[in-house]
Amino acid sequence: MINTRRRDGFTFVELALVMAVLLSALLIFSSTISGVARQRAVNRESSLAMEAARNELEILRSEDFSALFALFNDDPTDDPNGAGTAPGHRFVVKDLDAAPGLPDGLAGEIWFPSSVDPVNGLELREDVVDHNLGMPRDLSGDGVIDAQDHAASYFILPVRIRVRWKGKSGVRQYELSSQICTWNKS
Repeated sequence: MINTRRRDGFTFVELALVMAVLLSALLIFSSTISGVARQRAVNRESSLAMEAARNELEILRSEDFSALFALFNDDPTDDPNGAGTAPGHRFVVKDLDAAPGLPDGLAGEIWFPSSVDPVNGLELREDVVDHNLGMPRDLSGDGVIDAQDHAASYFILPVRIRVRWKGKSGVRQYELSSQICTWNKS
């Protein structure tokens, strides 16, 4: 005799299988949402760092070209209006926490191709090796790359602006390299 009884509902195995599939889909969806939220925070931090570096570059470009090195290097003794009066080489980056270990807690830094001479102090040098800035190179326009201080005789000034911060995904860094030069208005 054939059993013609109709089956109502789900078996326990079918129900368990459906629950497993739904749970897997929920886990995948929640991990995707959390990843998107994390990436959004990282993108926001990166945008803040890029904006701060570009703003600082514009500040450099707006200053008197012949005083740029003295105004924004890390030696306060050569500041044009007296020791400690220039902005210096460190700057605040709003809404970003500076990376641990930075001496003054400021996330932004300006760097020129310079070195410290034991006698003369900080010098702007043509012989510094930094391929990202195109160094060594002739900064004074005399056709010679030498080991002299060109803080008073540069016509092109390579600069690196770096932002280091502690963000949602750990310590991060953004760098902007550029060349600033004087131009003749006539």
